[in-house]
Amino acid sequence: MSEVVLTKQKLRPGKTERLRVWAEEIREFEDERMHLEAAFVEHTDDGPFLVYFMKADDVDAVIEAFEDSDHEIDHEHAEVLDAVSESPERVGDYELLYWLDNPNRPQLTSNRFGR
Repeated sequence: MSEVVLTKQKLRPGKTERLRVWAEEIREFEDERMHLEAAFVEHTDDGPFLVYFMKADDVDAVIEAFEDSDHEIDHEHAEVLDAVSESPERVGDYELLYWLDNPNRPQLTSNRFGR
């Protein structure tokens, strides 16, 4: 059975564009341990936030593999997150109410999240 995680981090002022550039670079990268990964920028009166969602068989194993990775892209990913995040602490406390997953559903082809 799969696990899901949703996190939210405050971004440093003026760093949202750096995050967008990095997102373009990693869109083609695939990790066989992860089923789904999505990142959003939430625009609020308190500034921008990175909201991150992941689905995997074992979330802790994915995080551990990322932290122990020898891949240059994973080191760059950590550096970008450190550069754009106001602090390493996550904000928000999310309770999963339900998860629906249709394996026959078409892949996402467009951004319809208000931007």
